[in-house]
Amino acid sequence: MRLVHLLPEPSISRQDCNMLQHLADTLAGHNISQYNTLVKTKDGRADPQRWREVRRRGNVRIYSERYTSTAQCPATPQLLLLGTVEGKLEEIMYGAVATTDEAMRIQSACTKDNVRDSKVLYEIVQPSFHDPFRTVAVKWRLYEGRDYVSLDATGITQVRGYERVGYSISHSVALSDIPSFERSHGIERGNMSVCALYRQKTPNTVECYVRGFFDFNTKNEVLKNMSLQTIATQWSAYARKNTCALAKKLSWRVRKNCGWSSQSSRTYSFADDLDDFVARQRPASSNEPTRCSVCHKASSFLVSIRRTCTSCELPVCSKCVVKKTVVALAPDQHTILERKRSFCVSCMNAVESCDVMSIAREELVRQLEEENDEDIDAYWARLSSMTVNSSCYSSIASRQSSLTSSYGSFNLAEIFNRPSLIGRGGSDLA
Repeated sequence: MRLVHLLPEPSISRQDCNMLQHLADTLAGHNISQYNTLVKTKDGRADPQRWREVRRRGNVRIYSERYTSTAQCPATPQLLLLGTVEGKLEEIMYGAVATTDEAMRIQSACTKDNVRDSKVLYEIVQPSFHDPFRTVAVKWRLYEGRDYVSLDATGITQVRGYERVGYSISHSVALSDIPSFERSHGIERGNMSVCALYRQKTPNTVECYVRGFFDFNTKNEVLKNMSLQTIATQWSAYARKNTCALAKKLSWRVRKNCGWSSQSSRTYSFADDLDDFVARQRPASSNEPTRCSVCHKASSFLVSIRRTCTSCELPVCSKCVVKKTVVALAPDQHTILERKRSFCVSCMNAVESCDVMSIAREELVRQLEEENDEDIDAYWARLSSMTVNSSCYSSIASRQSSLTSSYGSFNLAEIFNRPSLIGRGGSDLA
């Protein structure tokens, strides 16, 4: 039996939800202040006097905090990630948002974060039409031999009145309703606090800043260093949110062209069964078009037109085709399917230029329509107060969506019955 089936839904009162939401806002503000005071070299790297580089991938570097030979390594070693990735801030945040169990598993498959299983335990703040990237929830994640229960939050905030900064927070909390699997399954409950910040550096690049602490319940330096390297590998996932965003946009485009399938808006998978993952190949026919839909070259000895675009289903030659990995859930709603699929250059350009805000809002409307069992046309009629321009379609209507959670009751003190993670200055991160 999967451990996720042993996790009950925690009871959280409205007052405690407000306090958890305030904690998320406090953590975001605290980490933005830390980011503004971070000492960096002229080329944008971390101060080598304080930080030791432990991993490098492309334009992203991961550091661990140095400590003197006379000082003992802290029980909660501090890690830092700095670098840049291609894309827009909104795309990064689109890839960072995961509000369902299915979305969390597909996100893990896209970012390669080594999460073996996960679950959304309780939603505190759900995305709204005007703020589709704002989420606050309690989540559970299982890694190799360790699991975490954390307060997770995402959103975009303004600093200094004009600069927009995206954030993604995971901060360990303790809930009395959530059982420990240490005795029954040998899974140790971990403790950590991590905040990722994203800022648009150039029109096409986003600066990544991730900082956090992990507790290692061992004094063995070899085991501690091994754990540090493992976590550094996991942290590379924070720089792959743009990959996740592209996968979500590809799935959205295919769903739009093929028609919205049932349950499709709850995840960004467009496959409800394995048959949807069969490669789309046009059967041989005398009426079959022999010209590429992109370059319009006819099929010849040098130009092969054997593929069709997964999105538009038009023929495409080998020179105009792009292979991309598409991720979806199998019918068991747990197994992750990854397949290479063919897309034409035209569809890829259209997908890359799509406004993710409009996509996120449309997916939210579809999800609301399914949850409320109402006709989608009624939603479009109701959302007619304003229009939002999109590069993918002319306009969509909008309104503020207010989503509520059902609240139970528990003592907030029970959340923090484990030691808080303490910053290097002696102040609590919270």
